Amino acid sequence: MIKKRHFLIVMGILLIGLIVGSFLDLQINQAIFSDRNGFGIAMAAFGTLPCYGGLAFLGGALFGTSFARRKERHMAITVGSYIAAAACYIISIYLGSKDIPSINGYNNEALKIPAIIVGIFLFAGIAVFGYLVSVKNDNKQLWAIIVAMIIVYIIGLIPVSYVIKLFIHRPRFRLVVNYGGIPFHNWWESYKDYKTYIDANPLINGFNITKEEFKSFPSGHTGSAAIMMMLLPYLSVFFKKLKGKETLLFYIGFAWTLLMMFSRMLVGAHYLTDTCMGALILMVVFFTVQVFGVSKGWMFSEKKPEQEPVQE
Repeated sequence: MIKKRHFLIVMGILLIGLIVGSFLDLQINQAIFSDRNGFGIAMAAFGTLPCYGGLAFLGGALFGTSFARRKERHMAITVGSYIAAAACYIISIYLGSKDIPSINGYNNEALKIPAIIVGIFLFAGIAVFGYLVSVKNDNKQLWAIIVAMIIVYIIGLIPVSYVIKLFIHRPRFRLVVNYGGIPFHNWWESYKDYKTYIDANPLINGFNITKEEFKSFPSGHTGSAAIMMMLLPYLSVFFKKLKGKETLLFYIGFAWTLLMMFSRMLVGAHYLTDTCMGALILMVVFFTVQVFGVSKGWMFSEKKPEQEPVQE
């Protein structure tokens, strides 16, 4: 389990970044912007694969633990677990293959099919690995922990990657700088006339202007990296050799999150506030789920065996 103080330390750093960015977003991006930077594009294309690979792993693990203990649960729960496991695998392929050919990645539709093929085989291997390490796992809370992790994916990534972007249409920095006609917007400001702008400017200097250019806030890529920050410590549930190394794994995940944040700002896809908010939302979701699970005593904590009464 991730200790509360480490949550607070990282949340504090991200909150400071959010405050600083609220005043200096534009200046920071102007200082580091490198349009179509190779490192930034590679991170955009492949940086989310660990996140969606994690989802495939959890799907395989959910199938494994459900199969191993199918006699202990109601048939409907077991069947529902199998369906959820298959959904995790399919969703991982769909989401994991989107970034490579997209405008945030290599901006090449010809890569769409190869990306899907790679995803099918890559995530199949990861799912099978998740199955193998869970089917013989003797942790009684494993099923509940896996389900909680999958819930984090759902209620964490949906607002970061989709819902909030439906209401706040913040123009990306690359659009403001390269294609003109749009002023800088703060993270709380939405460009209400974005549809009119797209209709009037469908193509600028060979660049397709779509609604994707008005989805700066918050950063979905950073949210996907933050999920890894949350999940890495729980590898100790699957691998006993990692017991006691949860804090190290948490900060390794935080380092990956910071790397993703920098790469997204580097190519002008996001501002500092976008990336900080994307990570914060996932942390709040996970922290809430963890606190709830611990308070109920059915996940994230190993129950201590009851002591036998002392014979007098």
